[in-house]
Amino acid sequence: MANVKSVSNAWLQFWDRRAIPILQESRNQLMGMIRRADLIRPSEVAEIVARDPLLTAQVLRMMNQRQKSSMSADVVAIESAILLIGVTPFLERFARAQTVESVMLPAHQAEYGQLLKRVFEARLARRLATVFANKRFDAKLGEIQAAAVLANLCESLAIISPHLDEQAPAASLDLLNLLEQWQMPTAILDLIRVDAEPATRSVLQHAVVPLSRQLDRGWWQDEIQQRLLTIAGVLNFPPEQVWQLLTEQLLAFARKEGKSSQLYTPARYLVMLPGAWPTPARTAPAANLAAAIPAKDLLAERMQALHLAGVQGVPTNQVMALAVRALAEGLGMQRIAFTLLMAAENALRARYVQGVTPTDSLHALRISLEKQHIFTKLLQKPQSFWLNADNYTQFSPHLPPELVAQIGAKSFCAMSIFVGAQPVGLIYADSGLDGTVNEFHYTHFKNICILASKALAHNARRSSV
Repeated sequence: MANVKSVSNAWLQFWDRRAIPILQESRNQLMGMIRRADLIRPSEVAEIVARDPLLTAQVLRMMNQRQKSSMSADVVAIESAILLIGVTPFLERFARAQTVESVMLPAHQAEYGQLLKRVFEARLARRLATVFANKRFDAKLGEIQAAAVLANLCESLAIISPHLDEQAPAASLDLLNLLEQWQMPTAILDLIRVDAEPATRSVLQHAVVPLSRQLDRGWWQDEIQQRLLTIAGVLNFPPEQVWQLLTEQLLAFARKEGKSSQLYTPARYLVMLPGAWPTPARTAPAANLAAAIPAKDLLAERMQALHLAGVQGVPTNQVMALAVRALAEGLGMQRIAFTLLMAAENALRARYVQGVTPTDSLHALRISLEKQHIFTKLLQKPQSFWLNADNYTQFSPHLPPELVAQIGAKSFCAMSIFVGAQPVGLIYADSGLDGTVNEFHYTHFKNICILASKALAHNARRSSV
C-alpha cells in the first residue's frame, strides 16, 4: 500500500506545475487566429480547446490553481476561462505551446497512435455526454463536458510522460486524485467520483462516458445494453429511443471526425447483427483493389513528415520533395509534377518531376496561361480538380492543350499551391497513361497539397520576420 501511495505522490508531483503538451492541430488553429484576434469570439477558441483534452486540462488547471480572492469563483467552462484571460492573451500564450508531436514523432509512432485514440474517445465522450445531458435539460453543460473530456486524461499523460522526461515516475491512473491536486472545481470532481452516493446527473454521466470506449468493441455487449437501460431509466425514455439517439450521434460523429482521422469510429458496427463476427470472403478483385491502394500507415507516415517539415521550417525544396514523396510512396501516384508559376512568362513550368524517365516530356512541360482553361481557374484561389471517367466528356475541351498533347492522361488530379494570397504553382498527379485516379487518391492528394501550402506559408512568414 505504501508503494502505491509513493507512486501516486511522485506522479502528482511530476504533473503539478509541468506544462502539458498539446496537439499540433490545436496549436495550428490557435496560431491562425492570432492575426485576427480582435475578430475572434471566445466561443470559437473554446471549441478548439474542447477538442483537445490535453489543452482542456492545461487551461482548467491553470485557472483553478491561480491565486484566488474571497470573491473568486471556480472556473468550470472553457469559454469562461477564455473570457477571464482575454482572447488575445490566451492565443499568445497557447499558440506557441509545446506539442505532443514535437516530443513523440517521428520516433514513437505506435505510442502516438495510442494517444490519438484517447483523444478520439474523449471527443466522442464529450459529444455523447452533451447530447444526453441536454435531453435531461441539465443547466450546467460546461461541467458535464469538462468531466467527459478529462475522463481518460491519466492514460494520455501516461503515454506522454516518458517522452518528456526519461526519469518520469510510474504512472498512476487515479484521475480523481490528480484533479484534486490541481484544485479542480467540486462540480467536476463529483461527476468523476464513484465512491459516494451519486446524484442523478452523475448516474447519467457514468453510464454515458464509458460508451465512447466500449462501443469500439461492438454495440451488442451485455455491459453496453445495461448502460443503455440505465440511460433510459434516468431520462424516462424507452430503450429503443435511447438506442436511436445513440445511433444518430455515432453517425454524426463519424461524418465529422472519420474523414480526418486514422482511427475507425464505433459507427462501423451499426450494420452488424449481434453474435459472432462473420469472416469476410476474400475474392480476387477485392485483393487486387487492396493491393492497388497503398498501406494507410505508410501514407500517414509520409504526411506526418510533411506536416513536421512545415512546423520545423525546412527549406522550400525539401518541402516539395516531401510532398512528391508522399504522393509517390504514400499514395501510389505514378506521374507527379510541381509546376511553378512564371509570372514573366505568364505560364506554368515543371520544376519537380517524379515517376518518368529523364527524357520524358513531363520534364519540359510548359503550360501557357494566356488563354482560359482549367488550370487558369485553379490559380485564381486555392482549389483542386479531379478528372475522371464521369466528367471527362464535360471537362476535356477545357484542358490546357499542352497537357493533352504531352501528358495525355484521361484521369488525374491537380491543385493550386498558394502562399498567403499569392499563387506559386500547381501540383499535378496521375496513375499513369491508362491508370485511374479514384476518390481515395483525390481526397488524400488534396490533404497532401494543403500540407505543402501550409509548410511553404510557414517558411514565408519565418523569412519575413
